[in-house]
Amino acid sequence: MELVSVTEQATLVDPAGRPGAQTIEHRSDPLTGVVASVNLALGEKARAFVGTADPALLDDLAEKSRASCPFCSAAEKGTRYDPAFAPEGQLRFGGALAMPNLFSKCRFDSVVILDVANHVLRPSAIGAAALADGLRAAAELVRRARAADPAMVHHLVGMNFLPPAGSSVPHAHFQVHVRGVPYSGVTRLTEASAAWRARTGRDFWGELLAAERGGPRFVGQAGPVAWLAAFAPVHQREFWGVVPGTGSLAEVDEAGLQGLAEGISRVISLYESMGVHAFNVALLSSPVAGRGGEYSLHARVCSRPPLKALYVNYETWFGPMYGGDEVHTEAPEAYAARLRERW
Repeated sequence: MELVSVTEQATLVDPAGRPGAQTIEHRSDPLTGVVASVNLALGEKARAFVGTADPALLDDLAEKSRASCPFCSAAEKGTRYDPAFAPEGQLRFGGALAMPNLFSKCRFDSVVILDVANHVLRPSAIGAAALADGLRAAAELVRRARAADPAMVHHLVGMNFLPPAGSSVPHAHFQVHVRGVPYSGVTRLTEASAAWRARTGRDFWGELLAAERGGPRFVGQAGPVAWLAAFAPVHQREFWGVVPGTGSLAEVDEAGLQGLAEGISRVISLYESMGVHAFNVALLSSPVAGRGGEYSLHARVCSRPPLKALYVNYETWFGPMYGGDEVHTEAPEAYAARLRERW
């Protein structure tokens, strides 16, 4: 597997009249061709204009949002499923509670509250056990939707944590979307994986892990799940947790769920240690049963701008939004090393 990068040099004269130069590395994802540009000098700009989270603001938000949080009282006041889908009304897995989203984006749109009793806004306080309960609920919702209607095979599971990550309710929760229409991003990945298999006779995801294992971007194992920093990240500080041999969340076993939960917990705790609390998680899962020979279910986790009174969405600009490629302030090898030290 070839991991391609091209290096460019930018020269300028700074405001003080001094000549300067910056090195930019453009990396291409070996499966999709998406380009990620890395310029370490941008880290200075990020520190100056973005900074780190405001802990006092975070604590204030935790207290003010607790009293009116709809998820803290979801067991008594939350929505209920149609009895044909879930006779019990809501689904319980450990401390996690699943219920229909009040404002749906697809036929089966659910909210999975990771721990109803735990209204915390610090990632390290969420915990692997709560994440595992949430993932168990998500997998069951995907299976139930398929059982209710065989056409409901396309699904997406994710989390937005804190306002800079797009969350409207700060209490930690997954969203589970199941519909009859494909998700374009998942389709691009599954089709590219199938094309790789047809072209080479080999599994892309297995080759990727073989190429990365032991290298500067490989972090470690959590059960069967391999965790690494993406070579050409689409978003900031992006980590992947790959479940080899399993294509779909509907088919993942308990060890896979635990490995995903453990890894996500460690990644988001690293973000917190770096002064960043907001993050996004997505589980990219094949709609086709038994596709583990050419596609691997995997989680992608990225950090978002720090929570401040006036936070800056430095990654929401025309490049990634319409051009498709992101620019990064830190090399994946650097933040992979930070996580590997804590693994």
